[in-house]
Amino acid sequence: MKNWMVAAVAMAMGVAVSAALLVLTNPSRDEVEVFALARSVNAGDPIAKDALRLEPITAQSTTSLFTRAQEPALAGARATHDLTAGQLLQRSDVADAESLLDERLVFLPVKDAPPALAGETVDLFVVGGSPENPSVVPFALGVQVRAVVTGGLVVAVPTTQATAFVYAAEVMRLVAVVGAAGAPAGAEGPIATYDQALAAVSKR
Repeated sequence: MKNWMVAAVAMAMGVAVSAALLVLTNPSRDEVEVFALARSVNAGDPIAKDALRLEPITAQSTTSLFTRAQEPALAGARATHDLTAGQLLQRSDVADAESLLDERLVFLPVKDAPPALAGETVDLFVVGGSPENPSVVPFALGVQVRAVVTGGLVVAVPTTQATAFVYAAEVMRLVAVVGAAGAPAGAEGPIATYDQALAAVSKR
Protein backbone atom coordinates (compact mmCIF):
# COMPACT_ATOMS: atom_id res chain seq x y z
CA MET A 1 0.00 0.00 0.00
CA LYS A 2 2.76 2.38 0.99
CA ASN A 3 4.65 1.60 -2.21
CA TRP A 4 1.52 2.41 -4.22
CA MET A 5 1.12 5.78 -2.46
CA VAL A 6 4.79 6.65 -2.99
CA ALA A 7 4.49 5.78 -6.68
CA ALA A 8 1.35 7.92 -7.04
CA VAL A 9 2.98 10.91 -5.34
CA ALA A 10 6.08 10.54 -7.50
CA MET A 11 3.97 10.36 -10.65
CA ALA A 12 2.01 13.48 -9.66
CA MET A 13 5.21 15.36 -8.95
CA GLY A 14 6.62 14.27 -12.30
CA VAL A 15 3.54 15.55 -14.13
CA ALA A 16 3.74 18.88 -12.25
CA VAL A 17 7.43 19.30 -13.05
CA SER A 18 6.85 18.43 -16.71
CA ALA A 19 4.05 20.98 -16.94
CA ALA A 20 6.23 23.65 -15.36
CA LEU A 21 9.06 22.89 -17.76
CA LEU A 22 6.69 23.15 -20.72
CA VAL A 23 5.58 26.60 -19.57
CA LEU A 24 9.12 27.78 -18.92
CA THR A 25 10.46 26.52 -22.23
CA ASN A 26 7.49 27.66 -24.31
CA PRO A 27 8.96 30.32 -26.64
CA SER A 28 5.59 32.04 -27.06
CA ARG A 29 5.08 32.54 -23.32
CA ASP A 30 6.59 36.04 -23.31
CA GLU A 31 5.49 37.11 -26.78
CA VAL A 32 3.75 40.44 -27.40
CA GLU A 33 2.09 41.41 -30.67
CA VAL A 34 3.23 44.76 -32.07
CA PHE A 35 2.56 46.48 -35.37
CA ALA A 36 4.99 46.21 -38.27
CA LEU A 37 4.85 47.54 -41.83
CA ALA A 38 3.22 45.18 -44.32
CA ARG A 39 4.38 47.45 -47.15
CA SER A 40 6.52 50.53 -47.58
CA VAL A 41 5.00 53.95 -46.85
CA ASN A 42 6.39 57.25 -48.11
CA ALA A 43 7.05 60.19 -45.79
CA GLY A 44 3.89 62.20 -45.18
CA ASP A 45 1.52 59.50 -46.45
CA PRO A 46 -1.28 58.16 -44.23
CA ILE A 47 -0.62 54.78 -42.65
CA ALA A 48 -3.62 52.74 -43.83
CA LYS A 49 -4.75 49.52 -42.17
CA ASP A 50 -3.53 47.45 -45.13
CA ALA A 51 -0.03 48.85 -44.55
CA LEU A 52 0.14 47.23 -41.13
CA ARG A 53 0.44 43.71 -39.79
CA LEU A 54 0.90 42.27 -36.31
CA GLU A 55 4.31 40.82 -35.48
CA PRO A 56 4.91 38.67 -32.38
CA ILE A 57 8.08 39.61 -30.52
CA THR A 58 9.61 38.34 -27.31
CA ALA A 59 8.46 40.45 -24.38
CA GLN A 60 10.73 43.42 -23.86
CA SER A 61 10.31 47.16 -23.51
CA THR A 62 7.55 48.11 -25.94
CA THR A 63 7.25 51.76 -24.93
CA SER A 64 8.48 52.89 -28.36
CA LEU A 65 6.26 50.43 -30.28
CA PHE A 66 2.53 50.08 -30.92
CA THR A 67 0.89 46.97 -29.44
CA ARG A 68 -2.41 45.47 -30.62
CA ALA A 69 -4.27 47.30 -27.83
CA GLN A 70 -2.90 50.65 -29.05
CA GLU A 71 -4.30 50.36 -32.58
CA PRO A 72 -6.76 53.27 -32.05
CA ALA A 73 -3.77 55.59 -31.55
CA LEU A 74 -2.80 54.96 -35.19
CA ALA A 75 -6.05 56.37 -36.58
CA GLY A 76 -5.18 59.27 -38.89
CA ALA A 77 -1.43 58.80 -38.40
CA ARG A 78 1.01 59.69 -41.15
CA ALA A 79 4.60 58.61 -41.75
CA THR A 80 7.17 61.09 -40.47
CA HIS A 81 9.77 59.64 -42.87
CA ASP A 82 10.02 56.86 -45.46
CA LEU A 83 9.04 53.55 -43.84
CA THR A 84 10.21 50.17 -45.14
CA ALA A 85 8.15 46.99 -45.32
CA GLY A 86 8.99 44.65 -42.46
CA GLN A 87 10.18 47.22 -39.92
CA LEU A 88 8.50 47.50 -36.53
CA LEU A 89 6.44 50.68 -36.26
CA GLN A 90 7.84 53.06 -33.65
CA ARG A 91 6.19 56.13 -32.15
CA SER A 92 8.79 58.37 -33.79
CA ASP A 93 7.69 56.96 -37.18
CA VAL A 94 4.24 58.56 -37.01
CA ALA A 95 2.58 61.92 -36.41
CA ASP A 96 -0.78 63.50 -37.09
CA ALA A 97 -1.28 65.68 -40.16
CA GLU A 98 -1.21 68.93 -38.16
CA SER A 99 2.15 68.11 -36.60
CA LEU A 100 3.67 67.28 -39.97
CA LEU A 101 2.48 70.57 -41.47
CA ASP A 102 4.17 72.44 -38.62
CA GLU A 103 7.54 70.74 -39.16
CA ARG A 104 10.58 72.18 -40.90
CA LEU A 105 13.66 70.24 -41.99
CA VAL A 106 17.01 71.76 -41.04
CA PHE A 107 20.50 70.57 -41.96
CA LEU A 108 22.94 70.53 -39.06
CA PRO A 109 26.69 70.19 -39.70
CA VAL A 110 27.37 67.85 -36.78
CA LYS A 111 30.94 66.95 -35.87
CA ASP A 112 31.53 63.19 -36.03
CA ALA A 113 27.84 62.43 -36.53
CA PRO A 114 26.90 59.08 -34.95
CA PRO A 115 25.26 56.31 -37.01
CA ALA A 116 21.71 57.52 -36.42
CA LEU A 117 18.80 56.26 -38.51
CA ALA A 118 15.83 58.18 -39.86
CA GLY A 119 13.17 58.27 -37.18
CA GLU A 120 15.59 58.08 -34.25
CA THR A 121 16.21 60.97 -31.89
CA VAL A 122 19.42 62.73 -30.94
CA ASP A 123 20.51 65.02 -28.14
CA LEU A 124 22.47 68.01 -29.44
CA PHE A 125 25.26 69.71 -27.50
CA VAL A 126 27.25 72.87 -28.13
CA VAL A 127 31.02 72.69 -27.67
CA GLY A 128 32.21 76.13 -26.65
CA GLY A 129 34.50 78.05 -24.37
CA SER A 130 38.19 78.59 -25.02
CA PRO A 131 40.90 75.98 -25.69
CA GLU A 132 42.01 76.49 -22.08
CA ASN A 133 38.48 76.31 -20.67
CA PRO A 134 36.23 74.32 -23.01
CA SER A 135 32.59 73.60 -22.19
CA VAL A 136 29.80 71.34 -23.39
CA VAL A 137 26.25 72.68 -23.02
CA PRO A 138 22.97 70.98 -24.05
CA PHE A 139 21.31 72.78 -26.96
CA ALA A 140 18.28 70.59 -27.77
CA LEU A 141 17.26 67.15 -26.49
CA GLY A 142 15.13 64.53 -28.24
CA VAL A 143 15.41 66.02 -31.74
CA GLN A 144 14.06 63.73 -34.45
CA VAL A 145 16.38 62.74 -37.31
CA ARG A 146 14.97 62.68 -40.82
CA ALA A 147 18.17 61.72 -42.65
CA VAL A 148 21.88 61.19 -42.15
CA VAL A 149 23.82 62.92 -44.91
CA THR A 150 27.43 63.76 -45.66
CA GLY A 151 28.66 66.20 -43.07
CA GLY A 152 25.76 66.05 -40.66
CA LEU A 153 22.10 65.38 -39.97
CA VAL A 154 18.77 66.59 -41.30
CA VAL A 155 16.42 67.09 -38.36
CA ALA A 156 12.71 67.91 -38.09
CA VAL A 157 11.76 70.80 -35.80
CA PRO A 158 8.64 72.92 -35.22
CA THR A 159 8.38 76.16 -37.18
CA THR A 160 8.85 78.15 -33.96
CA GLN A 161 12.32 76.59 -33.51
CA ALA A 162 13.52 76.58 -37.11
CA THR A 163 15.44 79.87 -36.96
CA ALA A 164 17.17 78.80 -33.73
CA PHE A 165 18.39 75.62 -35.39
CA VAL A 166 19.52 77.53 -38.49
CA TYR A 167 21.47 79.88 -36.22
CA ALA A 168 23.02 76.91 -34.44
CA ALA A 169 23.97 75.35 -37.77
CA GLU A 170 25.78 78.51 -38.86
CA VAL A 171 27.39 79.65 -35.62
CA MET A 172 27.67 76.79 -33.12
CA ARG A 173 29.89 73.73 -33.00
CA LEU A 174 27.40 70.90 -32.51
CA VAL A 175 27.88 67.33 -31.36
CA ALA A 176 25.08 64.73 -31.38
CA VAL A 177 24.38 61.76 -29.12
CA VAL A 178 21.93 59.10 -30.31
CA GLY A 179 19.18 58.02 -27.95
CA ALA A 180 18.28 54.32 -27.83
CA ALA A 181 14.81 53.38 -29.04
CA GLY A 182 12.32 53.87 -26.25
CA ALA A 183 14.81 55.64 -24.01
CA PRO A 184 13.46 58.36 -21.70
CA ALA A 185 14.12 62.02 -22.44
CA GLY A 186 17.71 63.11 -21.98
CA ALA A 187 18.78 64.63 -18.67
CA GLU A 188 22.30 65.74 -19.54
CA GLY A 189 23.69 68.85 -17.86
CA PRO A 190 26.42 71.32 -18.86
CA ILE A 191 30.06 70.38 -18.32
CA ALA A 192 32.76 73.05 -18.08
CA THR A 193 35.48 71.50 -15.92
CA TYR A 194 37.44 68.28 -15.58
CA ASP A 195 35.91 67.67 -12.15
CA GLN A 196 32.37 68.13 -13.47
CA ALA A 197 33.05 65.56 -16.18
CA LEU A 198 34.35 63.02 -13.65
CA ALA A 199 31.43 63.66 -11.31
CA ALA A 200 28.89 63.18 -14.13
CA VAL A 201 30.48 59.89 -15.24
CA SER A 202 30.45 58.55 -11.68
CA LYS A 203 26.68 59.01 -11.38
CA ARG A 204 24.43 55.99 -11.93
